[in-house]
Amino acid sequence: MKSKGYIFNASFYTTPKYRGEWEVWLEEELFPFVKQLLPTIEREVFEVFSDANQGMQVLSVQFRCSSGEELELIRQKTNPVFESFRHKFGERITNFNSILSKIH
Repeated sequence: MKSKGYIFNASFYTTPKYRGEWEVWLEEELFPFVKQLLPTIEREVFEVFSDANQGMQVLSVQFRCSSGEELELIRQKTNPVFESFRHKFGERITNFNSILSKIH
């Protein structure tokens, strides 16, 4: 049986005005931190299109974890990075994190 895969998903809500700052934070803060923590982890970045966005840009950063251990490591160890993010951006860019588990 194939091992269950997990995705650590970080969702961000912003406007075009702040997207560039978000991209800099992503490349200079989050990605290097995660790469040091889990050097081989796969990552993808998406823009979410929905009628519910109400003029906001919704962005999703996903890290594919190959085990529950990787998932827990990234979930726990990235907390300070996201706290720093919230302190830096406040309400200009909001964030929440979730876990996806493939069912089919």
